Order: sequence, then structure tokens, then C-alpha cells
Amino acid sequence: MSTNVTPSWSALKRKDLRRARRYAVEGTLRVSWLGVTGSLMMLNHARVLNICEDGLAFELPEPALQGSRVKLQSDKHRLLGEASVRHCRREGAKYVIGVEFVDGLRWKAPEDPVSEPIQMSDLSSVADDRPGGLSHKAKPRAALKARGVSFLF
Repeated sequence: MSTNVTPSWSALKRKDLRRARRYAVEGTLRVSWLGVTGSLMMLNHARVLNICEDGLAFELPEPALQGSRVKLQSDKHRLLGEASVRHCRREGAKYVIGVEFVDGLRWKAPEDPVSEPIQMSDLSSVADDRPGGLSHKAKPRAALKARGVSFLF
């Protein structure tokens, strides 16, 4: 009789293995990405589906190359940063792209209960470490600016 308590892979696939809670979001942002053919693509109004502390998901009309970087931009919400494509799956006529923030870009989840979907304007309403805002934490601002990374604030 086996005493192995490690769940099977099929059991793990059925569970939500995310490290952080995802919040439903309503809004759009500009996304630039590498298509599967290697060509540079851009969409001005990509629909954002959800966000968590480490990344977000959005819809694109064409697939994005897994492992590549995407540029996320919103002039209205003062957002300019990059993320890495973690997954790309087709849903109907569109593709759902899941990305992980890079270069210290993070979103701090609200501490209090919030009603969902969160409006995009609420994501950038604060410019520091208070909950609900995007921020760069990992590297000093001057070092990131030298690499061409802009800031939310």
C-alpha cells in the first residue's frame, strides 16, 4: 500500500495554482507584442480581463509568442512597462494572453474588499506602495530609466 500523499498531475491541473488572487478588470490598454511569426504587432485597445500582484491577462486578436516580452502602455493611466508572456490560448476568435510583470513592475492588491470588476482608472490611482496601484520596486528609478523603462508616476 502506497503512502505517497503527493497529488497526481491531473489533480494539480484541476486546482488553481496561482500565487495570488486575480481581480476582474474592466478597461483597455495599448499592447505591443511579437506575433508567432516574429513580426511586431500593436493593438491600441486590448481588453484587460484580470490583474494580480504579479501580472495580468488581456485579449488580443492574434497570438503572442510565449516567453516573449510585451509592452504595456496607457497614456490615460500613466502606465508604461513590460511583461513576459506566460501563456496564450485561443478563446473563440480572440486569444487570451497571460503575462507576468518584469523589471519590478507590480500591482498591489487592495487591502479592503472591492467590488469587481475593478475599473482601469482604479489600477493607477495611487503612485506609491498603497494598495490598488502599479509600482516599480526592484531597481532604482535612474537605473530603470537608463534602460528605457518609464514609470507609472
